[in-house]
Amino acid sequence: MSAILKKFTGKDIKNMDVHIQFIGTYGGVEGDSASISVATAVISAIESIPVRQDIGMTGSLSVRGDVLPVGGVTFKIEAAAKAGIKTVLIPRANIDDVLIEERYKSLVTIIPVDYIEDVLKIALVPENREGFLSKLRKMASTSSSPFLDSTGIPTSTA
Repeated sequence: MSAILKKFTGKDIKNMDVHIQFIGTYGGVEGDSASISVATAVISAIESIPVRQDIGMTGSLSVRGDVLPVGGVTFKIEAAAKAGIKTVLIPRANIDDVLIEERYKSLVTIIPVDYIEDVLKIALVPENREGFLSKLRKMASTSSSPFLDSTGIPTSTA
């Protein structure tokens, strides 16, 4: 996580204390499917940019910022739809795993993502993210997701 944070914020967190608490977790739940959520939350806190509250996300994260596949994507999307979440970000590698029930299809937009940059462009509150996104645009590794317009706004559903 520290490599991702340094890459996207320019800040070295080795002298910081970062505390993350998961409230209401269920026993038996394990894995790294919250990696993109945690990275987004920490970057949000460090950069003082709020995260949209109408969005859900799941995905593992490599040290290079690649969003990696996770298990249970269909269940997670359906749970998000039940909770009133309108947009869910999932790893592009999981897109063929999505088999949501018909009743949820009109309730939620599913956006496949490849890189943490894609996640940040969508998840951070637009009014507050422009300076930060300018930094991202200057980076050689920015992605060209067909699901985002030039400002990072979702343009299509999966």
